Amino acid sequence: MTYRNRRSFVTSAAAVGTLGLAGCLSGVPEWRHVADDQESPPPTLDPGATDGSDDSSETEATLDLPGETIDSFEDLGGWVSMIDAGDLEAATDDTYAGSQSARLTADADTEYAAVYRTLPDGLDLTETNLSLAVSFTGREQLHLTLELFAPNSSNVHAMDRTLVGPTDRWVRVDFGTGRVAGHPDLADVREIRLTARRRGDHTGPIDCRFDDLRAVDRAGTGAVLLLFDATLESHYDVAFEHLESYGFTGVEAVIPDAVGEGGRLSVDQLGELTDAGWDVAARPRTGTQSLPEFTPERQEGAIERTNAFLESRGFADGTAHFVTPRNRLGPNTIDLVRDHHELAFRYGGAPNALPLTDPHNVGFFAAAAGETTRTYVDHAAADGQLAVLHFEDIGGDGMAEDAFVDLLEYVEERDLEVVTASELLADRSRGGS
Repeated sequence: MTYRNRRSFVTSAAAVGTLGLAGCLSGVPEWRHVADDQESPPPTLDPGATDGSDDSSETEATLDLPGETIDSFEDLGGWVSMIDAGDLEAATDDTYAGSQSARLTADADTEYAAVYRTLPDGLDLTETNLSLAVSFTGREQLHLTLELFAPNSSNVHAMDRTLVGPTDRWVRVDFGTGRVAGHPDLADVREIRLTARRRGDHTGPIDCRFDDLRAVDRAGTGAVLLLFDATLESHYDVAFEHLESYGFTGVEAVIPDAVGEGGRLSVDQLGELTDAGWDVAARPRTGTQSLPEFTPERQEGAIERTNAFLESRGFADGTAHFVTPRNRLGPNTIDLVRDHHELAFRYGGAPNALPLTDPHNVGFFAAAAGETTRTYVDHAAADGQLAVLHFEDIGGDGMAEDAFVDLLEYVEERDLEVVTASELLADRSRGGS
């Protein structure tokens, strides 16, 4: 795969149309981006989607997102709580869009919270990817699974995402495929099931909200992004040459205070990487702490200093991209990241749906996870999704160099484009997401 071929991802993904938007929804945060309209008919599911005649909303605005809302949760009548798996109710305060969102709760003695909706006539979700707006409170981590029974429980297409914060803030989850059981026929989806589980701390209640289940046409070709964290010298000494041999480029997360230190990249080495087509991304140094452990003022100072370093060293384009230190985002942190960056990466534990509906919640997973890594790469190829592979040290005590080369070879053999952060943003600006 050559660099020239890799660049074709931008134009091929941008050519993918959206499904159109049925009706108008209100309460849209201003950080969402505009997508082109399309006249093709939407999937049929949402009995509660507003048609613009809802008098309960004083203001109405179109969700400026790709694709089509297939359930707005204005009517919860079709949704049922699983037995002994929490409770579902309408939430009218702090809504994501429209007059209400859905609230799913489970007490401390309940293992998980889950709801489902049956579709007696079936729903065609072939050639689409799904996203969902999510907010949760009371805990730092939550694991979500969205399952499509197509047509029954023996044939399941399951999508996953781990969220490490932010609490009390709406984010969109662009669900990537995590597991396929049987031989699901996505032209005949008969049940949609959403499950919320504790992660990290397995005590205490579950309290989450969700809204705007959305389908968007898949990108014509899936993508892989190679994300190198922590400004480590092995990214230049070992990884760079191997990527060059495949015509691949990566994204380097730059910690300003580490540049030039022992075992870390120098400014000159970063310059060579960017000259070869790599991107850099801002990654504030927080030591053994995560950004939410600092005051909002100190968080903003760390973000601004990192951007200033990149700008003063000739890497201003890198300020558009953010890599989350220690993966955790607090409510103030996500607000600041949205203010100062256009794209943000953090641990998600699965691929991402393409096109992206939330560029500030792009999930990565470990590149050194062996067969799991390869499985997720395969899913990205099969379902037109984005696999962000997270690398730390290459060689030495890190990922073995042979294993690293084998993984690059595996990516090369799949029907995928290797892209950079800048290309993902270019795709959004050209209407591909």
